[in-house]
Amino acid sequence: MFAMIIVLFHVGVAGMEELTWAGVTFFFMASGFLLTLKHPFNELDSKSYGNFAWRHALKLYPLHWLTLVLMLIALAWAGKLVINSGTLALNALLLQSWSFTHSIYFSYNQFSWFLGTLLFCYLCYPLLARWFSPLRLRIQAAIIFVLVLIDIIILASVDIYGQTALYVFPPVRLIDFLIGMTLARACQSMKNLKVLGKSENGTDIELISIALLSVTVMFLRAYPFFQPWSDAIVWWPAVIVLIMGCLLYNNREGFIGRLLSSRLMQWLGNISFEMFMLQGLIPFIFTGLISPVLGHFGITDVANEVSNDIFGTNANLMAVFALPIDILLAWIVNRLFTRPINRLLIARK
Repeated sequence: MFAMIIVLFHVGVAGMEELTWAGVTFFFMASGFLLTLKHPFNELDSKSYGNFAWRHALKLYPLHWLTLVLMLIALAWAGKLVINSGTLALNALLLQSWSFTHSIYFSYNQFSWFLGTLLFCYLCYPLLARWFSPLRLRIQAAIIFVLVLIDIIILASVDIYGQTALYVFPPVRLIDFLIGMTLARACQSMKNLKVLGKSENGTDIELISIALLSVTVMFLRAYPFFQPWSDAIVWWPAVIVLIMGCLLYNNREGFIGRLLSSRLMQWLGNISFEMFMLQGLIPFIFTGLISPVLGHFGITDVANEVSNDIFGTNANLMAVFALPIDILLAWIVNRLFTRPINRLLIARK
């Protein structure tokens, strides 16, 4: 759901900006949370670290290189391709998010900054699991509190361009990741609390999570003063409740949880990574292939034909086709590229 919200935001659907920030925060926090549950590192040796790094780099680099090539082709096709060898090299290596220059960290496939920052979190995880995870929860909380305080002060002292640069900067996003790791530890300690067993299913926590997300959206719109911290910090309470509820009420999902675990949503979840990475191609495909065809039928703008209650005040024709295009591309790439390349490289390893 967050992946689809991010896609709709980037094609101009109004009202999606705040939930896009929430979605990115959720991705980093959930990554730390799930890694802690799935890969508890009791000891760190070169072999275990090597296997871990290989498998997680494998999830990122092949798809990144494919989407990078596709974006270069699309930019050349549109006559907008400008090659800077240094920027291209940083992008190809997933190092662009370490730059504070907008034209570098959002270069070519601008969404790939997320992979570079996520890769940094992945590579830090074995060290964090060995040195951070064994600490008492109160000490972990104290460390995170200090990091958050530093983050708040820095974000308050920079302009909008600096805030955007910090939004993608790996060490800053590592705070989200650390919170996720701490949440996993906290959830394991909370499982035996009787208060959590009073509800037969997770409907209550699901509604609370949605309410917190909605309240945060309204809060940010009502109080612009908090915009410097809207990229992540403001969303932490709502995302924490959402993630903790997912684990604590696992196998006791409510109506919303059962809907999200349906076959259709699981299928979309399996291709959501590709959806996120391929969304940059939507404008090129729509403008070059779909819009000319629709133009022959006199369809050039749906802002007056489609209710703005559905598509927002910035309704546009591309927004109508964005998800179908992205889902189709993601399915093709997942079937013909991601799965075969993963089988090949994992078998070879």
